[in-house]
Amino acid sequence: MSTASSSVRHVGLRMLWVVAVLLAWQGLFWMMVHGVERSARPVAMDGRDAVGYRVLGPDGRDVPDAVPMQARHQGLDGYVVRSAGAGTRVRFLLDFDVRDVAVPQALFLAIREEIDEVRLNGQLVQSSDPLARMAGLITSEPAYYALPSRALRAGANRLEIDKVASGFDIALSEFAIGPARELAGAFRWRNLLLTDLALIGVGILAFTLLLCLAVNWPEPDRPRIRALMLLLASAALGTGFLTFSPPVELGLLGFVAIWCGLNLTMAIAILAYVLFDVGVAGTTVRRVYRAWPVLAAVFAAGFVLAAALPERTQFALFHLTHAAYLLVILAGAFAVIVLAADLVRDRARRWFERSVLALCISALVLDRVGSLVDLHSPFDARLPLSLSWSPIIGALLGLSMVFALAREAAQARRTVLDANRVLADRLALREAELVASYAERQAMQRHAAVLEERARIVRDMHDGVGGKLVGLRLQARELAPDALALAIDDTLNDLRLLVDALDTGDDGLEEALFAFERRVRPQVAAAGARFDAHYDHGDDDRCEARVVLQVLRLLQEALTNALRHGQARTIVLSTRRDDASGRVCIVLRDDGIGINADASTGHGLANMHHRARSIGADLQISSSGAGTEVALLLPAPMKAQGAHGVSDMPM
Repeated sequence: MSTASSSVRHVGLRMLWVVAVLLAWQGLFWMMVHGVERSARPVAMDGRDAVGYRVLGPDGRDVPDAVPMQARHQGLDGYVVRSAGAGTRVRFLLDFDVRDVAVPQALFLAIREEIDEVRLNGQLVQSSDPLARMAGLITSEPAYYALPSRALRAGANRLEIDKVASGFDIALSEFAIGPARELAGAFRWRNLLLTDLALIGVGILAFTLLLCLAVNWPEPDRPRIRALMLLLASAALGTGFLTFSPPVELGLLGFVAIWCGLNLTMAIAILAYVLFDVGVAGTTVRRVYRAWPVLAAVFAAGFVLAAALPERTQFALFHLTHAAYLLVILAGAFAVIVLAADLVRDRARRWFERSVLALCISALVLDRVGSLVDLHSPFDARLPLSLSWSPIIGALLGLSMVFALAREAAQARRTVLDANRVLADRLALREAELVASYAERQAMQRHAAVLEERARIVRDMHDGVGGKLVGLRLQARELAPDALALAIDDTLNDLRLLVDALDTGDDGLEEALFAFERRVRPQVAAAGARFDAHYDHGDDDRCEARVVLQVLRLLQEALTNALRHGQARTIVLSTRRDDASGRVCIVLRDDGIGINADASTGHGLANMHHRARSIGADLQISSSGAGTEVALLLPAPMKAQGAHGVSDMPM
């Protein structure tokens, strides 16, 4: 029970916060509306209940014996002449008094629409701005006429304003006749709000729309951006359609049809964008989109019916327009409530953006409500709300969306930077782990290489030196002293080769050959021969100790054959780099008598070929009466070998 009570209190508290946010938004909005309306409306606005008018002939002249009639004041619609019919010319008669003709006087009209001529006491009044700055089908642009002092009279004066009806009715807007300075100030403010801001607003909305098109949005954001683009386009087209002349001639039916379509689109766009913005599921928004063609079909049927029944056209267009306004009002009111609820749910996150959007939607709603009923400022019942807020709010709507897009871009950049920072930290951690793992692996490999090298040494000692020593021991009594000494020398040479391979295997092939050269020079000199060596194989000659040992054994075998059997007097050891394969070639050449037929089929040469194959080398032996050449083409060296033949893996 306590849990349910706590939940109810929580919901109630959230509803109170939502109401508080709505009240704050509407309080700020209505203060803004009051200030703007007050600055754009002359204090001396005429408040008479009716004005006289006469219907003129087709040529614009008075109809003889025409009886003046009265046009009643009907709120913000001004002084309306009902059922005038398109093309009807009406002359409104405004009588006023002037006390001091030395004070400049002026005429202020809240809306310059369908004005043909203005006369003061029968004299034509030249407008200070004779051409309308905006030429839309319906415009809220004000008008200001300075009244010439030469035509003014002290006391009673009369203004005659000729208008031409373009629809079913014709009306003279609210007006003021008074001091020119005061009316000029109100005119400038009203002109700025309804004409200059309209131009600025359309430009900003178009820029924001192009910005949305230019950015490559992430896939999750694209539905919301499409809804935003629909909202921006409908607002810009709505303002432009009312303010600027369309490229083609439109009758009243076509104009109202397009205007209702724009309002219907705006209602759908407001709902879709706000629902996407607060995170409502896309299935709900798709239902809103599906309602669009249904409502469009209903409106289209209404316009077809209006065209088919000329006597009911005015009635149908009136109600279709009001229905379109009602859709915008309902969509806007719902959107503002949703924004307030989401602001409370998100703990005032994005409060500025949400607040500006709520104010813009409230202004669009106010514009439509003001078209249905006359509204007055809640702070001054004598101040009617006469401004058209769609042109005014366009610039603010575009700027707020630019701000929202900039905030999203900054947030995306921060997200990317944070992600990069996290990735860098993880990468550094992973790199440290890899370094530690590699060091551990390298130590294990080196340890395994040491063990393998130990095993190889043991095998070489056991199979090579050990085997020979055991054989010598068994044959010691049978061998002659010279043969025994020779066998012992071979065993010692093999032991020395093993030691040389271990000592120089990590230093490179050239160092091993230097050691071999130093060791065999005394042996060659003792045999009465000369030993020469030169090396020209370049760098990168590191080989495994196993390879070095087999190379030295093979060279020792070739050297022994040259001294014992070939009777060589000069032995040359050289190296070079093979041009075709890039491998090192070791050549041992002598000037002896060559290899006889018995030696070519013996075990010595077979052992040399076996040693070459065991290390992947190619051995070529060529012999003639002028000497013997042993060429050993080594295998390609292992890259970046470490100690004991272990490869150093790059990080």
